[in-house]
Amino acid sequence: MVNITLFLIDHYYLSVPLFIAIILLIRSNAQKGGKRISCQELTALANADNMLLVDLRPSDDFEKGHITGAINIPFNTLENSTYKLQNSDKSIVLVCEMGSQSGNAGEILNKEGLNDILILKGGIGEWRQSNLPLV
Repeated sequence: MVNITLFLIDHYYLSVPLFIAIILLIRSNAQKGGKRISCQELTALANADNMLLVDLRPSDDFEKGHITGAINIPFNTLENSTYKLQNSDKSIVLVCEMGSQSGNAGEILNKEGLNDILILKGGIGEWRQSNLPLV
């Protein structure tokens, strides 16, 4: 560990750009596909009836439990199903199991011209952990 630290200090002109590149990569990946929202923000949007909730999980997982009002469009069928979302004047909230696929789904929807995309941070896993209800 000491050798790595000494190398990074001695070669700061290489280390600084490396750290900047890593930070930029992490930051761009975190913003991929849409704005992240919390479970509380999702609840507020649902109460205001100002969103269309899209569950990206496979149909079997969706049937085992989903957030009230969600429609199921599995991630692997999303590209062929974007027409279902085209005429929505509401924000589209994407939900997957852990929050990782939603960013990719948001990118697909952005390419189709849908821009008001929100992503539930942590996905259904975070929703369950917050003890919020599934139907």
